[in-house]
Amino acid sequence: MQRFLFIVLCSSIILGGCITKTPFDFDEIESYKIFYNVPTDEIIEDMARYDLVIIEPIWYSPEQIETIRSNGTKVLGYINVMEADTWNRALIGQMEEDDFFYRDGERIYFPKWDSYLTNIASANFRKILMREIQKQVINKHLDGIFLDTVGDIDDVHLDHPDDLAEQLDGLEAFLKSIQGTYPGVPIVQNWGIETLERTSAPYVDGFMWEGFNYTAITTDSWSMEKIERLDALRETYDIAVLTVSDQEEPASRELAEQHGYIHYHEPTYYDTWDF
Repeated sequence: MQRFLFIVLCSSIILGGCITKTPFDFDEIESYKIFYNVPTDEIIEDMARYDLVIIEPIWYSPEQIETIRSNGTKVLGYINVMEADTWNRALIGQMEEDDFFYRDGERIYFPKWDSYLTNIASANFRKILMREIQKQVINKHLDGIFLDTVGDIDDVHLDHPDDLAEQLDGLEAFLKSIQGTYPGVPIVQNWGIETLERTSAPYVDGFMWEGFNYTAITTDSWSMEKIERLDALRETYDIAVLTVSDQEEPASRELAEQHGYIHYHEPTYYDTWDF
């Protein structure tokens, strides 16, 4: 991969100045870790062991981000695209009724995450997300954006063609807004390979595959087909692939690396930090 992303953000109105960041090439990333909890000074110091960390930027100050980046570690900021978490009252407080997605007159609720499905086709909701990117990623000088829950489009809408088309159009409008407002800032999409193929591949720089466990992958024809399709997209659009396993670390890592993916093993969840 020979994509060098020069991030030059110049806007006296939006940023109050011009911020130039160093080139960000995913070929330079060999190790990464995901952490969504509140950091300690020890955790921030230990992040220097990784080439890349993916964090929930709400819990970080710009000074903490600068400490992490000063060691050469790249930082991606988590943005929840297709779900609104009930704990995030500041975000939900900005949302209107049409910013949630309804099916048969009811909102779709995810009990596991205590969140509601959002409507990316809503222009107002896209504006809310853009404000979140500005506040949590750009203003805090992170290196890129991690778009979580995009895979919900596949999971919820594939059997509903009209809804699917509407949500994909909304996602494309959102991605174009990011590129137009923050040219060069890397975007990583979490899951949703159908969405990647149909809409987002030309706009994203990375794609994450969670649950990349060796036996589950190699004994499932659907998963093996997805690897072939993903590799074809990588070839066409020069997309980095990040994988996450929670089982069979050596075999899962070997399978990922055979395909040129950047692998991370996490046996618990992203709210703990293992030193």
